[in-house]
Amino acid sequence: MLRIYHLGAQSIWFDEGWSWHLATLPLADMATTTAGDRSPVLYYTLLHGWIQLAGASEFAMRYLSLMADVITVALVMAMARLLTGRAREISPSPPLSPSLLAGLLYTLSPLAVFYAQETRMYAQVAMFCTASSYALLRWLQQTHEDKPGFFKKPGLSSRWLVASAICLALAIHSHYYAVFLLPAHALIVLVAVFARHSFLRWCIAAACVVLSVLPWLLYARGGFAYDDGFTFPLNTIDGRMWEWLRSFVNGGFGYALSEGWGWTLLVAVGLGLMGFALARRGRELVWLAVLIVVPLLAATIAVRVVYPYRSVFHPRYLIYVAPMLCIALASTRPNSRGLRWLCFLPFAFCLFLWLPALQSYFTQPNLIRDDYRAATQHVVEALEPSDVAVMTRDNYAINYYWPPEKANALLATPQGLHGVLTADGLNRLVTQLRATSPNRVRLMLWQDNVVDAQKLSESLLWANGYQIGETNFGQIRLPLYQVKQSPVQPLAFTSTNPNSQTNALFGDTLALKAFWMRREAWASDWFYLVLEWQPLQPLPKDYKVFVHVLDQAGQIKFQKDKLAIDDLRPMSRWKVGEALRDPYAIVIPADLPVGEYRVVVGVYDPDTGQRLLTSAGDSMSLGTFRVISR
Repeated sequence: MLRIYHLGAQSIWFDEGWSWHLATLPLADMATTTAGDRSPVLYYTLLHGWIQLAGASEFAMRYLSLMADVITVALVMAMARLLTGRAREISPSPPLSPSLLAGLLYTLSPLAVFYAQETRMYAQVAMFCTASSYALLRWLQQTHEDKPGFFKKPGLSSRWLVASAICLALAIHSHYYAVFLLPAHALIVLVAVFARHSFLRWCIAAACVVLSVLPWLLYARGGFAYDDGFTFPLNTIDGRMWEWLRSFVNGGFGYALSEGWGWTLLVAVGLGLMGFALARRGRELVWLAVLIVVPLLAATIAVRVVYPYRSVFHPRYLIYVAPMLCIALASTRPNSRGLRWLCFLPFAFCLFLWLPALQSYFTQPNLIRDDYRAATQHVVEALEPSDVAVMTRDNYAINYYWPPEKANALLATPQGLHGVLTADGLNRLVTQLRATSPNRVRLMLWQDNVVDAQKLSESLLWANGYQIGETNFGQIRLPLYQVKQSPVQPLAFTSTNPNSQTNALFGDTLALKAFWMRREAWASDWFYLVLEWQPLQPLPKDYKVFVHVLDQAGQIKFQKDKLAIDDLRPMSRWKVGEALRDPYAIVIPADLPVGEYRVVVGVYDPDTGQRLLTSAGDSMSLGTFRVISR
């Protein structure tokens, strides 16, 4: 009931829209498109068939993930029973066995609940990975414990090994990050002391897993590793590990965790592992530790080394670690009657952490999933015949709710999977707006600080009209612009040094090539400025830029200081010779008198306040701006 509750109530969001889009394509087109995606084709193929049977409503599409997660709950219970065994009883059993506790914990896990209600492959990955680990441990137990008749029937345990390999291959075909379970399995097999022939059998099974994925990797080469242009802070091993633990506690919701959550989780895990130790389950404890730590460590190390500045990590990619951690938290029954209560303590600590997050999820569903249904409805209802809506990337969650009869009024730039707006995409947008000649343009922006950090689309509308409103639905921004110029024209930049081939230099390392600014506006309106920078050599610092608007006496009347572009694209990561646009939108004070004002710009070290010098001093004048009467 916990997973089916409000299953279809929430709007689908960006990633779910992408799943819907891929699943509704012909299978050949789906494979071609998915080859450039961050996950392989298996889930989308299954969703394609499921939609044919159940339909494409929010409830129906998410039900596929729900079923996978319910199976995972059963697998968690089976795995816990396998690891805890049947303890020698010296007193009646407690009401809840360790396997039931583990199943209940995973049932209540916010991370599991959230992705059991999402049209994505993560619940499926958790199911296949848990099944693979369960089958592997069954194989190890049957191979290395003294089981009568085992060597007379070598095929009996081999079936579990084959099942483990098949499930792991299916997991990797669902999401590439499932491959990080393979080193954990390898270490478990190496730690277990076993006969040489068993080691060779496992190596053959592992090779088959790799070979099953290899043809797809060759077909989709470059798909996962493509540079989507997204800017991202440096991936660190400890940072990504803490990010996963945070998501394990709050499910990745926007719910703010209480102080000390890390210590609470640490105590819960410690008590759970202590239960295994007191029950003399040392081997099982090692297996669990390996299945939890190795995938997390392997993934974070790989991301840090191979893709230090790419947005290629999210805790949901390693969701299959959560079932193992729930089993560790469920503990096992110590043989001593006086310590039986120990198995309930981790459970109590987890409830303390999880229940507030679960309550927030079911009472505030838009903490993470933005309401695309309401946002799209709002735009469609306000759409006039001469209006167009522009998405700054193909956003299929919007397409899912957009009425087909108004398809011509919806534009996307750039189109397709690779979603960062570049100069080419801006030129295409200019062409589209010239072809449609809209009276108003509604921008439908999501993650625009990543997709359009240079505000290419918005600054185009700054230069060709003015903003008349904005409505937000969570992270979805819906600014509305009145277009005053037809046909739409690109920004007319002014060179900073028109009489010379050299540009204005800041510290001999950073060139201000050109700028565009709004020349007049009334008080309480917006002042717009776009600076075009070009680094001449690698910049050693993340400098800040200030824009000051001065009166005739040189007094600052309004200003803005910020990292150029934004903190996701700091100057120290700019490429030499790359031209980048740095936008500024500043509200003009309502009491500012009518008159002419001077605009100056400067660059400074945020740590010391030291300004970079130019040929004119420690700042540069961009000319004048006039405040006019209404």
